[in-house]
Amino acid sequence: MGDLAVSVLVHGNVVDDRVVPVRRIVRLGESDDAAVAFPGADLAVVRVGRGLALRGRVLEEGEEMCISLGHVEVRLLHTVRGGAWPLEWGTFLDKRFLAAAIVATVSGTWLDTAESWVERHGPALDSVVVDTFLDTMEGRGAVEAKAVVAPDGRASEGEQHADESRTTLGPRHESDDRLTGTGYYAWYRAAVMADAAHESWGPLDRTDAAARRRLARTAYDRDDWDAAAWHYRWLVEHVPEDRTAKLHLAWAERRRGQHDVEVALYKEILAVDPDDALAESGLALALARLGRMGEAKDMVDDLQFKAPMDPYTDLTMAMVAAVQGHDDEALQALDKTLDARAQLSDEMQVELRRDLAIDPMLSSLRKDRRMSVILRKHLGAGAPRPEQ
Repeated sequence: MGDLAVSVLVHGNVVDDRVVPVRRIVRLGESDDAAVAFPGADLAVVRVGRGLALRGRVLEEGEEMCISLGHVEVRLLHTVRGGAWPLEWGTFLDKRFLAAAIVATVSGTWLDTAESWVERHGPALDSVVVDTFLDTMEGRGAVEAKAVVAPDGRASEGEQHADESRTTLGPRHESDDRLTGTGYYAWYRAAVMADAAHESWGPLDRTDAAARRRLARTAYDRDDWDAAAWHYRWLVEHVPEDRTAKLHLAWAERRRGQHDVEVALYKEILAVDPDDALAESGLALALARLGRMGEAKDMVDDLQFKAPMDPYTDLTMAMVAAVQGHDDEALQALDKTLDARAQLSDEMQVELRRDLAIDPMLSSLRKDRRMSVILRKHLGAGAPRPEQ
């Protein structure tokens, strides 16, 4: 069995490069026990037979994968057993360069990750990076971003993603197909394949609200929750009357696991429009994620009164029941959701697939064969298929 070669690059420069044995499971990224630390994701690499599974894909020996996380790029290679993997850096590290690279990556977001990262290279480096980081933090407010937003939805150099909430209260939403044995993620992605027109965009003026909406939607549709939150937050700040942008920002924060921020956004929407069923549904689910089940159930009761026929009322009931371990009740509500899905707009039908495929609240149901049966009942050949 081959091992996992991991290279971490910041602005195209290699800052970490190592080979990690994977016997059962190895974590990479923001986890406290990460074998290779970097900001922007918490990845689990699982040994599956002779392959390595991560993010819904299995890397066989010799296969590689590249993950882009803003300014950070992570290159992963399942090495061939017995083959050599030349390290680009070896064991030599330039302290000043590494400090500057980490600062460029984590400024305004992941100080703890930076400290964890550099501690792996020796205690002497820790003070260099932390001091540089703090110096940068003190002065970053004076830096004026001058670049135009890139057409792929990311902020270009000079315009960084500002994470106002630094504590992730829940897991990020991503594929768990390796655990369910069913291709929920591929099924969901088939519904959100980017329109070819999006790929032809030229540079867009970041001050244009319409351009921001397009960029935000594109980022959200490619599962780049951080970029989506960045653009939607800009819209909320610059077009405060745009309640749709506020709702979509709440969704992006939910996908990032930032449930405290999500709750505040829903409450702002409901303060203006108490009858907004989507905001009330989102608030109920966010409260349930935070363990505030009494409040969540009250919101569900209110939804059943205000919007009894809305498919998202049934989906909310299903998800709250699932997180409590009431799988039978959850599956019944899910059956009703799918039966009424034709009422949903095209956008909400895609959002429904997204919830079913990657929302952690439904992780237990995705492992239950009965959920697959319900989806086949309503979708026939269009239902998720078992992984080969």
